[in-house]
Amino acid sequence: MLLSLVAAGCLYSQSDHATRLAAQTSSLPVAVVREYVEMEQRQLFETLLAEFGRNKELPEGFELQALVALSHFPELKNTRIRFIVDDVDIPLSSRPYWASMLRSAGMRTYLVVIDSERDGERDEVLLKRQPFNAQIGIIGHELAHTVYYLDRSFFGIINDALCQLSDCRVNFERQTDRRTVEYGLGWQRFDHSVFIRTSRGLDPMAEPNSASTYLGPPELLNIMEADPAYRATFSQL
Repeated sequence: MLLSLVAAGCLYSQSDHATRLAAQTSSLPVAVVREYVEMEQRQLFETLLAEFGRNKELPEGFELQALVALSHFPELKNTRIRFIVDDVDIPLSSRPYWASMLRSAGMRTYLVVIDSERDGERDEVLLKRQPFNAQIGIIGHELAHTVYYLDRSFFGIINDALCQLSDCRVNFERQTDRRTVEYGLGWQRFDHSVFIRTSRGLDPMAEPNSASTYLGPPELLNIMEADPAYRATFSQL
């Protein structure tokens, strides 16, 4: 019964947050790029670092990708974020640092943890194996989690943690994918989704499973097609 109530609360909070997010981001200038090219972005590194690197511990080996992704989230300019590259159990994750949980949202430290090693075939999905554009996309997905946490109280974050134990995790992650698109990183998330499915021997454009935890490439395309900010980029396919 308790988990049912928690799950219901999580679903409500996700829907409520999505409504408020739409109102907040509708007036934000969204920079949409079909594909970020590493050599081009490398020339902008110092500029990106000066503007978006404040209060950030960037991930070794992925500093540029993180800065490009951060450039899409103006709310995170002054937020303390630690990117950690380590041998962990999942490819990427994002969460508030536990020691800062009781602080106000803007004063917390947030973690983005990147897996560095996986056994066997699972090694293929590590961030270091992915194309540059896809790397930006999945880092952007994790930063879309961070933006969400800026709007959450201590008890709201506890509720979100409990949500991961129930079916509302699916809605949680799919809403995060939508948020990633809204912040202008839809093509990057699309390329990441295509890479993951292709690396697993799946047809990336097959009809998506509605119960999938994350949005598939066809679903991401549908969302982008409905967003005027992406209109010009479809001619670049």
